[in-house]
Amino acid sequence: MRDLEICYLPAQWRALDEKHLRASACAVIDVIRATSTLLVALAQGAPSIRPVAGVDEAFALKAQNPAALLAGERGGQPLAGFDLGNSPREMTFERVGGRDVILTTTNGTQALAACQGARAIVTASFLNLDAVAARLREIGPPWIIACAGYEGHFGLDDAIVAGALAEALEQDHPLVSLYRSVRSELAATLLASAAGQELVKVGLEADVPICAELNQYPLVPTLGLDGTLRVA
Repeated sequence: MRDLEICYLPAQWRALDEKHLRASACAVIDVIRATSTLLVALAQGAPSIRPVAGVDEAFALKAQNPAALLAGERGGQPLAGFDLGNSPREMTFERVGGRDVILTTTNGTQALAACQGARAIVTASFLNLDAVAARLREIGPPWIIACAGYEGHFGLDDAIVAGALAEALEQDHPLVSLYRSVRSELAATLLASAAGQELVKVGLEADVPICAELNQYPLVPTLGLDGTLRVA
């Protein structure tokens, strides 16, 4: 078994088998925007994030915990009846401090659900790249990097983060070269990606430069057995 496997297509992480997951530590990437947004929420004082795949499940959990905030999007846009969208700019201390958050997104929370059963599950973005690499080294290989992708397809934005993480883990992978080729212009490259252009269409392109910032938070959101992400 290789030390590092990168699933850069959703079909790849959907096909992960139980035995392979049990042996591996998974890092899930949805840089535009789920894994960036949830990290900022935790950094701004949210005690936990509960990622869920579906809107109905989110509303059901809200009914069980009325004090929790509903956050999420479909097609980049906030959901009707939700307290927050999926923007890191919304995750201020005033809005999320001391409040649990229930999050559902188009791509990222689906990838997290697919990694259930892994030896460890963390979320990665540019905002916490070095912290995640350090945690994965502590846990030890084998590692799986699961790129959420874009609407079921390859996502350039997530692949670039995967390459950066592979480099930080001192692993030889083709995506390292991809990252090195664009690291001097990360914000522009993310904005030009399919996910970035989707945000342009809905007027949320100001989120992209935030998602492109390197190592702003030394925090590693970690998925617990109860299905919630906390800073471990």
